[in-house]
Amino acid sequence: MKQVLINSSIFFDQAAVLEDGKLIDYIHEEKNNKSVIGNIYKGRVMNILPGMNAAFIDVGLEKNAYLFLDDLLSDKFLKEKNIKKRNVDNINKVLKKGDELLLQIVREPMGEKNISVTTDISLTGKYIAFIPNSIEINLSKKIKDIDERRRLEDIGREIMSEGNGMIIRTFSKDCPKENIQQEYNMLSSVLKKIEQEYNYSYAPKLLYENNSLIEKLFYDYIDASVKEIYVENKETKEKISELLTGYSELNDIEIVESDNSFDKYNVEKQISMLFERKVDLDNGGSIIIDVTEALTVIDVNSGSFVGSESIEDTALAINLYALDEIKRQINLRNISGIIIIDFIDVKNKDNINLIVNKAKMIFKNDKNKTNVIGMTKLNLMELTRKKDKENFFNLITEECEHCNGSGRTSSKVHIFLRLEALIKRIKNNTTSEAIVLKTGSIIYYKILNECMDIINKLEQKHNMKIYFVKDKNILAGEIIVDRTGKLNYISMYVKQQK
Repeated sequence: MKQVLINSSIFFDQAAVLEDGKLIDYIHEEKNNKSVIGNIYKGRVMNILPGMNAAFIDVGLEKNAYLFLDDLLSDKFLKEKNIKKRNVDNINKVLKKGDELLLQIVREPMGEKNISVTTDISLTGKYIAFIPNSIEINLSKKIKDIDERRRLEDIGREIMSEGNGMIIRTFSKDCPKENIQQEYNMLSSVLKKIEQEYNYSYAPKLLYENNSLIEKLFYDYIDASVKEIYVENKETKEKISELLTGYSELNDIEIVESDNSFDKYNVEKQISMLFERKVDLDNGGSIIIDVTEALTVIDVNSGSFVGSESIEDTALAINLYALDEIKRQINLRNISGIIIIDFIDVKNKDNINLIVNKAKMIFKNDKNKTNVIGMTKLNLMELTRKKDKENFFNLITEECEHCNGSGRTSSKVHIFLRLEALIKRIKNNTTSEAIVLKTGSIIYYKILNECMDIINKLEQKHNMKIYFVKDKNILAGEIIVDRTGKLNYISMYVKQQK
């Protein structure tokens, strides 16, 4: 059984998807730094880079966006310019400074890399992804039944109009034609409004803002397998109810209002695991995850796993078992780019093929396109996974200024996540009016110099005074509860410590 838990803090919105109590998806978004992926803009070309076959585009954000030649040459662009893709070998042949374009963001800024955009526009619904200026009808690979695929393709052909195609999503399986057509018509109307505003506005201009976290959750994660959705307040409950209206497949989902669902299902502990380098496996083995700027390395260890008498069979068993957890961790941590998995050595070619084939099977339906390249002679498997936003490790850590970038320390996002979870737990389970938290020097000064505005908001929201005490014996990333109690008692205790 699946549950979806939605949690909102002062600084962060997050949602957890659980299956039989185990975290399988984790979605998060900073309130003051919302994702721009999927947003559609009217942009202006600011600079052409012929040597890179790319251009810098002003879309009205802090940094100019990056447009590669391949992302420029969409069917829409080629049709408008009346050119053939094979005839364009350099971007300066089809684009010049000052040109205006309809663009959609496909990748957020990551490190030193700019936002990436494309002219290949799409609009996502529950049943379909609407593809303007296309005559293609594509179907989700998760829909396996041949007769059902044929039925849905026929529906797509019947409802397609004005040269706009679609990708029929998994949720459309067994869905009536009327429902799919209604959504197609709605998305077609959205496109017309975007095009109208494009024609009557000046660049740069935001024309369409992609969905909020709750809407993304609804479109991409909520289906008939979800039995309960936990929300924190009436406003969110009403919004979810409104989204579910009209989808008969989702009538049985129960919406539960609860302010401690993350505690109830032990989600905080499961999320805290994402901060760890080592992940223990249920069978005694483990995996070690090391993230670098260029790639991610995942090492498989046997640990206390004994297996059979054969070393080869034991290695195969632990490798196959570890793959499921590796897939889960890659998904939860949003690990992307080049991924190297260092498996325990197996010699038999059939066993190597078993590992490769399982990897291809479990990554086949990944939400981010993942390619399993294969296995080297050293039992190293190479994967590539599409990058669209910063991975979770880089979100919750930042370069440590005390070691010139050779190490990393907790980011403000990580500190706020931990603090609010801690304060909520104490508030819900005690009558405390104040709390004293001990931290190491690095986090102490970071809180003092960079985080007090958010700390003040936490105090107001939860009606609790928060004190911090520096302790040189505490590890760099730790935050430890030292005292809780009535305000007078705690304030006197803090004075004695100074």
